[in-house]
Amino acid sequence: MARDDASRPGGRREFLEWLGKSAVVSLSLLALEGCGGLSGTGEEGLSPASGLEFRPGPRPGGRLGDWPERTVDRQDPRRLMASWRLTVEGLVEKPAVFTFEDLLRLPRRDQVTDFHCVEGWSVHDVPWNGLHARDLAERVRPLASATHVTLHTVGGTYNESVPLSVLMEPRSLLAYGVAGNTLPLRHGFPLRLVVPRLLGYKNAKYVERLEWTDHAEAAYWTVRGYDYSGEVEPSRLRPGKW
Repeated sequence: MARDDASRPGGRREFLEWLGKSAVVSLSLLALEGCGGLSGTGEEGLSPASGLEFRPGPRPGGRLGDWPERTVDRQDPRRLMASWRLTVEGLVEKPAVFTFEDLLRLPRRDQVTDFHCVEGWSVHDVPWNGLHARDLAERVRPLASATHVTLHTVGGTYNESVPLSVLMEPRSLLAYGVAGNTLPLRHGFPLRLVVPRLLGYKNAKYVERLEWTDHAEAAYWTVRGYDYSGEVEPSRLRPGKW
């Protein structure tokens, strides 16, 4: 039996402290029973269920429990799940709308990659769960003229834009979970972008609409002077973790 050692870095207690009191539910339960349980809160579904191991990196910012939150427009998970849908549209042949349960039915991708903030801190070995945008693209059939994707977020505050080529990279993920549980609210529930080689501000949280376009959008952070490409400095990238 695995040792529940509160003093061991990356142990169960640290993981639970990071998940905290957010509304999180086991993805395996959702896959079996549907999404009716998503309104639950507290300790429900907190055990890591995916088999992906969390190994914290060095400080600063190397422990999930210390992962700062850089969000102003906090969301209510119950309100979100009552109406949340992912709309995929724009320069596509067949626009579509997906529920959270629809996303769980698509092929799931699990990956352990690093997260880097523009402020200089990093979180190593985050065990993400989600889907690749390619699985959505196959269903909506983007037009040849599409070159970029705008990610529209709940509330419209932190919309983001990335080249379509970046979204289609092998380790770009539309994440809906961490270690087999739904994303904690403060880290982007129900859906966020994960591009490990791009800085955190490019990894949009609370995504509710993907719009295929033929141009780059000047999004929230770009308008405020941040570089559109958002690439992590090569010296911060660890082999196999981006």
